[in-house]
Amino acid sequence: MATAAAAEVDQQAPSRRDPLVAAAYALTGLTVVVLGLSLLVAVALPYGAWDAMAFGTWSRLIAEHWPHLRFSGITAQDYHRPVFYFLQGTVWAILGFHQALGRLLSLGFSVTLVAAVAYVAARTVRSDRRFAGGLAAIVVVLTTSFTLDIVAGLSDIPVAAMVALTAAVLVTPRLGRAQAPLVVVAAAFATLTKPSALPALLGLVLALCLGGRADLRRRAIGAVAVTAGMGIGLAYDGVQASYVHLGLRDFLTTGSDGFYASLADADRKRVMLEGAWLSPELRVLMVFALVYALARLVLAHRRAVAIAFPVALLWSWLGPHLAGDHGVRAGILGTGSWLVQVSVIVLAAFLLLSIDAPPDAIADRLLLARGLVWLAPPLLVWILRVVYDNRLLAPAWPPLVLLIVWALLPAYAGARLRREWLVAVAAAALLVLGAYCTQNINGLGSGGWHALEADGISGLGNAAEMRNIAFGGDFSAEMNALAPQVGPGDRILTFDGRLSFFYQQQVDYRPPLACSQLQGHHVFVLLESDELQTLYGKRSSPAFWESCTAAHLTKVDERPGAYAIFVNGAVASSVGGCGTAAPPGGLLVQFGPTFKTENAARALLRKVAVVGFVQAHVEQLGCAAYRVIESGISSAAVGAGIVTEARTARLAARIVGG
Repeated sequence: MATAAAAEVDQQAPSRRDPLVAAAYALTGLTVVVLGLSLLVAVALPYGAWDAMAFGTWSRLIAEHWPHLRFSGITAQDYHRPVFYFLQGTVWAILGFHQALGRLLSLGFSVTLVAAVAYVAARTVRSDRRFAGGLAAIVVVLTTSFTLDIVAGLSDIPVAAMVALTAAVLVTPRLGRAQAPLVVVAAAFATLTKPSALPALLGLVLALCLGGRADLRRRAIGAVAVTAGMGIGLAYDGVQASYVHLGLRDFLTTGSDGFYASLADADRKRVMLEGAWLSPELRVLMVFALVYALARLVLAHRRAVAIAFPVALLWSWLGPHLAGDHGVRAGILGTGSWLVQVSVIVLAAFLLLSIDAPPDAIADRLLLARGLVWLAPPLLVWILRVVYDNRLLAPAWPPLVLLIVWALLPAYAGARLRREWLVAVAAAALLVLGAYCTQNINGLGSGGWHALEADGISGLGNAAEMRNIAFGGDFSAEMNALAPQVGPGDRILTFDGRLSFFYQQQVDYRPPLACSQLQGHHVFVLLESDELQTLYGKRSSPAFWESCTAAHLTKVDERPGAYAIFVNGAVASSVGGCGTAAPPGGLLVQFGPTFKTENAARALLRKVAVVGFVQAHVEQLGCAAYRVIESGISSAAVGAGIVTEARTARLAARIVGG
């Protein structure tokens, strides 16, 4: 991919006093800190991301039946991304099922992505290679979706890692005859990690086609090798597409059509105007890099900077305003602390120093053109099909990060010529942003980190507490309410794909359409998400299912807007759920049994009140658990007297509590 001049090693050893060398060490050090914190999260917390559990079900089945791939209930969406989930299943088959192992596998791909992008950045610049690598590493870390999913068990970072690794093998010198086979393997693995790798690999092939005759043979071999790797991956996809009775195109695009296509159409304008494709903190740098690279194709360096700088500032300020999400803002960053905003402003102003950059720090037109051509296909596919989620831009991260590095490196080189302390200021701004992003590792936020800190080292062994931190409120409550209701042989009907990860083949993962589906299922878990309301209308409402006569449903728990859990038949435990508070302490007198409906309890309350127990009232114990009680009993003797009086009036009563 790189020109011959760019691929040459700068033989002059940098001075240890060079401010860019010091900055490189600092940026690399912070990257290592982020990866180290991610290692802690990987070991301590179970999976929390929806897709990690939904797709991880396939890994669990592979682990139990290794090396088989095909199972009932596994869909095209699973089969077209085998690399991560087959590797995860293999690890579990060998070492046993531990979610930490899957998270560590995720971390391995994250490290690969950082290392590969940093290596390509270092190989494609003519000076300050060490700093270029450190800069690329920190830009990857500053990407919001990277820190959120760094150990999440998803396939987005792995696909970006394999695309970057393919490029890294292409620019590695002295591999000789081994280079082409290694490129084939890397490209095949990228294709098999996720279909979204295909546009990125196509862009890489087109980028290799640019250039003169000087290294045409080397580039042609590289392009053929990438294409061959894509072909191997597509051959696998073709076999699996035939197995699930889909055409190859439908097989590859499963999961990005229907509801999600409509979502992309609705979000496209907002996301494009926002410009926070990598992160809000990188918005100015990203826009500057794109505009600068485009301008440099036809203009000299200084003129390109003069155009890119105001466009980046204007877009970063006006774009979010036009998107309608923030209103008019005085700054160029709508969120974050004042220190973060100051850091972004410092970096934005720092871009002007690019004008004074020495020639060897300025990327040549061919390199920028190759970066743009590599970026174009995955970026276009993301914009047209899956723009609703920034993490789905992952295959485009390597070329996008490289363009930022190539555009930002002249600013640092220009700063070094003016005053060395300017380099330290700009590096400090990046370090502030990097430190700030650590709180978003795995989506923990400040609250999640405080919870981990509060539990201390001993808390890391508390599986229930770690699960609550990883799952968040709604899904943790769902799992807690579901546990006592599900026996070893019970069937679960649900549209919550996460449950298959825990209950595996006990789960019937089908859209909730008709009451007849409830037959043969002991538990029904209904999700109340906006997506299901759009797809299924009234069938996403608990009221629809409560009216079913084909089953004897009892609602045992509900969080409105999140989920509702129904039991078909006998309820193992009806206490708790639906936001009910814990029963009060002390002595109580309960009249009659515990009822499943509030109306039945109030009917008894009226009888109790008629005979003189005016302090009695209805207490809700759970979604389908109501009782009539009189509280505030001062002693067992007083309680016994109330029970005797109730029985005289032919009312069943007993003392509860203590």
